[in-house]
Amino acid sequence: MKKCNTLAVVASCVGLFLGGCAGKAPDDAWPGYRTDGKGALLKTTDGNCWRTADWTEDKAVPECDVALIGEPVVVVKSEASTKKVAPDTVAPERLRVTFAFDSAVLTDESRIALKAWYQNVASLEGPVVAVNGYSDPLGGAAYNQHLADQRAQAVATWWKEQGGSIATLQVEGHGEDTAVSGSRCQSVSADELKACYRQDRRVELQVQ
Repeated sequence: MKKCNTLAVVASCVGLFLGGCAGKAPDDAWPGYRTDGKGALLKTTDGNCWRTADWTEDKAVPECDVALIGEPVVVVKSEASTKKVAPDTVAPERLRVTFAFDSAVLTDESRIALKAWYQNVASLEGPVVAVNGYSDPLGGAAYNQHLADQRAQAVATWWKEQGGSIATLQVEGHGEDTAVSGSRCQSVSADELKACYRQDRRVELQVQ
């Protein structure tokens, strides 16, 4: 009987040795994660590890970025990798500035709008800007063409005074062509025509 007990003890020790008696059990090798029973981490088809209910951040391992249970493992990144990159500044494609009746002088309102748009365009690399001048349909066609040219040149001159090398300008006057007021001013009184055609007395800028 004593001999049998001795053999049982020996067999038990051998079994423990083969099962991990000399080292950590498979589940102990990756605390907080499920294993296949042989010490290998269990993963999903997309490479995520399975966490157990007792998982804590101090048990996180690099190859298990996101688990199916709980929040993603927090990975400390270098300062360079966490630095935020400012989004590219994009200038609005178009800008329209208007003029007083029979005038090619920039208004204060137009100067403010031009300044803001100019600063945005300055962030672009080698832009080409079309500067197109227009007039309202009041007056003769030849005079209106001349006035439209003057308005386009007024904007181009202002641009160059800002240090206009930031863009290539394409300046052109179009007279009373392409009126934005359409036909809505045809039914207003003579006293209201100047105000109605205000949007036609304009310069339109566009980044090409």
